[in-house]
Amino acid sequence: MDLFKKASDDLLCILKDYLGDALNNEKLAKSIRFVIPPVKTGADFSTNVAMVFAKSLSKNPNDIALELSEKFKKIEYIKDVQVVNGYINIVFTEKIWEEFLADIVKNGSDYGNGEKKDKILLEFISANPTGPLHVGHCRGAILGLALANLLTKAGYDVTKEYYMNDYGVQINTLLKSIQFRYEQQFGKHKDENVPEGCYPGEYLVDYAKELAKEFGNKYVGISEEEFYSLFKQKAVDAMMNIITSNLKLLGLKYDSFVSESDLINKNKIAEALDYLKTKSAVVIDTNGEMQNLSYIYEGYLEAPKGGSANEDEQEESRFSDKLQTLFRSTLFGDDKDRVVLRADGSYTYFASDIAYHKNKYDRGYKTLINIFGADHGGYVKRLTSAVDAVSDHNAKLEVVLCQMVALEKDGVPFKMSKRKGSFVLLSDVAQEINVDELKLFMLSKSAETPMVFDMVKVKEKSKDNIVYYIQYAYARTNSVLRNFESKFGYEYKFDQKDLNGFMSNCPSIIKEICVLMAKYPSTILCAAEKRAPNIVVDYLKEFASMFHSIWGTDIKFVNSEDEKYSRQMMAFVTCIKDIIKNALECLSVNAPEKM
Repeated sequence: MDLFKKASDDLLCILKDYLGDALNNEKLAKSIRFVIPPVKTGADFSTNVAMVFAKSLSKNPNDIALELSEKFKKIEYIKDVQVVNGYINIVFTEKIWEEFLADIVKNGSDYGNGEKKDKILLEFISANPTGPLHVGHCRGAILGLALANLLTKAGYDVTKEYYMNDYGVQINTLLKSIQFRYEQQFGKHKDENVPEGCYPGEYLVDYAKELAKEFGNKYVGISEEEFYSLFKQKAVDAMMNIITSNLKLLGLKYDSFVSESDLINKNKIAEALDYLKTKSAVVIDTNGEMQNLSYIYEGYLEAPKGGSANEDEQEESRFSDKLQTLFRSTLFGDDKDRVVLRADGSYTYFASDIAYHKNKYDRGYKTLINIFGADHGGYVKRLTSAVDAVSDHNAKLEVVLCQMVALEKDGVPFKMSKRKGSFVLLSDVAQEINVDELKLFMLSKSAETPMVFDMVKVKEKSKDNIVYYIQYAYARTNSVLRNFESKFGYEYKFDQKDLNGFMSNCPSIIKEICVLMAKYPSTILCAAEKRAPNIVVDYLKEFASMFHSIWGTDIKFVNSEDEKYSRQMMAFVTCIKDIIKNALECLSVNAPEKM
């Protein structure tokens, strides 16, 4: 039961009948607020509706409030209604609160689930299949997994997808690097350094040894072109196996993988561009005349300003002053048009992305979410423009930009193993600390906020460590339940009857915790809609703080001389335990039984 949504819906039914045509005023209707006032006010729910419609109804706000109060009192679970300065304050019955608490345990992991909603395609990481994932991918992976869980819980049908950039320069470089390492196994390049631009990681030495074992020296000395043809797919598969094994460390499993090579081989890029060639838009030029402009045209672009282009503008890093095929992204708000087919006849990375996102739309997805690193910010507008174009404005692409994380170890920058290349690998971090600690910490800030992650401080057992503070709250619920068992000689099993009378004259802190539990469904929905798992972490921090604060009061959880009271408190603690576990599951974080 979503208690506050139930109350909102029931109150709105009464308001529709009372307000009649006045509710057709969209501006006023949107101004209606249902809020949860502080527990100390004595009210559970409050609305400003009387003040919003006073002018349109030509009535005094207090008169409207008093009339509505009498109607609200007829709802069976409303105990009292009070009017304060035009606000209508509502008090729920103890019974509905107790039914709500019982419903938390009854629904278990389903508590907080939203109503069925649309399909969403969530693409994240999509690192080039050229080797292990490094810590730069880590935050995006954790964010993507948590966001997928939250969207699913909110009611969306979510597909987690990985796009494999298995075509182009980076794959050529991968094969060149592997060929060099393979030939080293048979004495070639013995004292040579890895060629400039090639990948230096030791993982390629390991893979080259596997090839040497399987094929011997059969392919030593062949051309780069022949080596590419023979081993391209085998190498990509091997690199994707490394990547998926890295993802398993985070508990991440994708629903779908899409290959860039597959799109190219199936002629999907040409088809996407041919489709855009049939599209145009009518615009008014500077002379006030109408022009019909095609989405795709032949033209020239100025050289990029400021020297070499950013990595996410790779089509411009191969600038040409010759005639090229361009996408008119300025029609969709971009600052300039973009190259899709170079003068030499090769497609740009952007052209591949257009085809890929058309493929998403053609598969029936209208809501697309991509998680990019913050360094790809300059790529966003052209990509959203492309999605608008290929879907005739029927699909929407949202891009979540994820800032990097600086790793430290007790205040000192963390160094990776020297044998693994130039990055701190995800596997390095996973070996250093508990993955649950890593996830919860990285989700504690909004995606656009830069982070410094200290792998020593995250293990500190103090209230200043949010990871410990939240997980300890869950462990503490189990400790309380074990204490009950030791006092009464049996394990507590939840019984709804134990909640009878629990809310009558309960201490303020207990009521505050109950109110916070009732906010959980709306918290989940808010986190999903704002694409912000950190909202759930903030909720858990507040929840843990309230629960821990009970130890500073004279409230006892277990009274060995009062079994009925103790069972009431165990029912309450079971609700707390289920809420914390439910929220942690949304973040793909385990709940520790002991700490």
